[in-house]
Amino acid sequence: MAVPGDNVIRFPEGVRGLTADFDRPQTLVRARDLMTQRLRAAFGSLLPQLEEELLTQGDVATGRAQRELFYGTRELIHDKALPLESFLAGEWLDLFEQRLRPGDKAKAPRAIGDADELQLLDFGAMDQELAVKAIASRLRSGCDDGLFGAGYRLAFLSGQTGNSWLVEDLIAQSLDKAFVAAGVAGMAQVELLHAIERHVVEAFGPTIQDLNTFLIDRGVLPKLRRSYSASAADKKQSIEAERVGDAADLFALLQKLVAAQPADGRAAAVGPPMVDGHGDPAAGMYRQGGLPGSMAVPMEQVMSSLYSLQTAVPVHATGPVAGNVLREFRASDTGQGLGHLHAVTVDIVATLFDFIFDDASVADPIKALVARLQIPVLKVAMLDNSFFSSKAHPARRLLDGISRAAVRCGPRAGHDDPLYARISEVVDRLQNEFKQDTSLFDVLCVELDAFLDGQEAAADACAVEAAPLVAEQERRDLATLAADQVLTGWLSMPLPPAVSDLLHHEWRTLLIRHHLTGDDSAWGVAMSTIGDLVASVQPQPDAKSRKRLATSLPTLVRRIYEGLDNLNVAEDRRLALVDQLFALHAAVLRGAAPLMTNAEPTTLAAEPVSTELTSERIEYGDSCLERIFLSPGALLPPSAGSDHAQSLVAKLRRGDWLEFANAETGPLRYRLSWISPQRGILLLTNPQSPKAISVSPEALALQIERGEASVVTVEPMFDRAVHRALENLKAA
Repeated sequence: MAVPGDNVIRFPEGVRGLTADFDRPQTLVRARDLMTQRLRAAFGSLLPQLEEELLTQGDVATGRAQRELFYGTRELIHDKALPLESFLAGEWLDLFEQRLRPGDKAKAPRAIGDADELQLLDFGAMDQELAVKAIASRLRSGCDDGLFGAGYRLAFLSGQTGNSWLVEDLIAQSLDKAFVAAGVAGMAQVELLHAIERHVVEAFGPTIQDLNTFLIDRGVLPKLRRSYSASAADKKQSIEAERVGDAADLFALLQKLVAAQPADGRAAAVGPPMVDGHGDPAAGMYRQGGLPGSMAVPMEQVMSSLYSLQTAVPVHATGPVAGNVLREFRASDTGQGLGHLHAVTVDIVATLFDFIFDDASVADPIKALVARLQIPVLKVAMLDNSFFSSKAHPARRLLDGISRAAVRCGPRAGHDDPLYARISEVVDRLQNEFKQDTSLFDVLCVELDAFLDGQEAAADACAVEAAPLVAEQERRDLATLAADQVLTGWLSMPLPPAVSDLLHHEWRTLLIRHHLTGDDSAWGVAMSTIGDLVASVQPQPDAKSRKRLATSLPTLVRRIYEGLDNLNVAEDRRLALVDQLFALHAAVLRGAAPLMTNAEPTTLAAEPVSTELTSERIEYGDSCLERIFLSPGALLPPSAGSDHAQSLVAKLRRGDWLEFANAETGPLRYRLSWISPQRGILLLTNPQSPKAISVSPEALALQIERGEASVVTVEPMFDRAVHRALENLKAA
């Protein structure tokens, strides 16, 4: 008996389907509408979960850009939840109708061509396309049988043949188009697609099952079955194939970069890749790399040679980066005998490490440690090309963790620094233990993340202790500002020296105290006393007014005495003030005009001074708080860099790192742990230091403008290397 060419068991035409021809269009429409409702409901149920995950990711993100991406994306889908559900339903209907007319397919995307075309390549669009493919791939791996049945049944109803309906592609494209229609674009769209990928099977798997149940109940191919069920090994192989396909684009771009470089010692030139009949790199096929007439070196021999190099590097090498050992390996007999794909992988990894070694933001001691990871990273890349494109790869996650630790170490990381020591331990273990099992990277990721989380917890604990001091000082600053604002009006009037002296000193202190205690009644009494005092030293033109003043003076003097008592003013100072006021009042009661020395209006604030920073030290327990603020009366003259510096300060968020110049110890790095809600005072801590720093936004902007402080970039070093490589490729 002949075996069918496909994987479907053939049935007699009389029993293939019980749905009459005139019922097919109606059944197809009802199936379409059922999927529309189910997809919309499943998507609506998934959105709150995505919001929670984005919030959690934002809370633990180490970089400002990442936190803004996660928080902003969460707010976006929260505000657009209902429109997104509607757009998903509409896009599904449109794609469904297009699928009924297979002849109306959109023009297929043109393949990437030469280097000139690469200059116009939108890498964001590539990320988006890969994310859509990943959703479809995850559905295929998790709902394989259900998708098979749904595809064949929809094809049967629409009069098409075989499994021509790829339902998983329709779902993935509907999600992508729904975000576009709702105005969710860029990295937010890519991040949401990746988030959906993680849950797409549990979210939309029941929907696919409901579609099959609906069609079977209506007699559409009720006995359809496959001639086999995909085994676990087959599914795993399918997943791996998808991962290789997703990574192929980025791998191909990086390959073009190293192929275009001259053979000047920085990169070994390699020939064009082998391609299959479709013009794609033939994954897994070797081509002669450098030894004409011989076969490519077997993988086992390559791994053995790399392991020998890996263990030959001194474990505790901490000096300057000696060079790129991958270049040396590439020039060796084994390196020259590599198959093409492996040779290209070596060149790509070597090029990326070149970019890391040239990265000025990475401290030299950290570069020396990272240099010892060249062989382990190369082995990972040769075993799995998805390493280049997947940030979730354990080796990439470990490199990201090392980057996080490197940010905290600063440019002068010492060997006694706990962070440096922990990175060194990670590198030692990889160098000694890693052969081919990447699970070691997972283990080290968990350990390093736990250590870094502990460091952040220590910094937060320091902030918890220092924050009350910052808040208290902020309250004092606000109280001082409030007192100065009300006194400025009175002090702008011509007053006797004794009165202006009292208001400048004791009464200003009294107002600040009442503001701090929140005693509105006492504040009101102090304010009315100022008015009565100023009125009491004004000339009285007639006997009636002088008599009225004499009657009110005892009450005024009593309130002044109470204010001085409240402040515990020294006896000699009290007597001097009282004597001066008595002489003033006696002169007024006699009809004489008191002497006004400040004929020109004055204000409480001193004359503007050149912009200067002031700092003070507050001890608390075994720690201290250094306050940095602008000197009183300081001016902030406009400059070309002031707006930019103020903008940088305004964008700072909790978890960002800043570096401060220090002539004695070298640059110091501190983490932003808290921002006061009243005046925006920034509290900075470092788990390695007992000192916390509070700095006003204006003072920090001035430090940034002067080059005394800077915001530290926290983008992972490997990501920076990839981005620089792609930028070089586009500019080539």
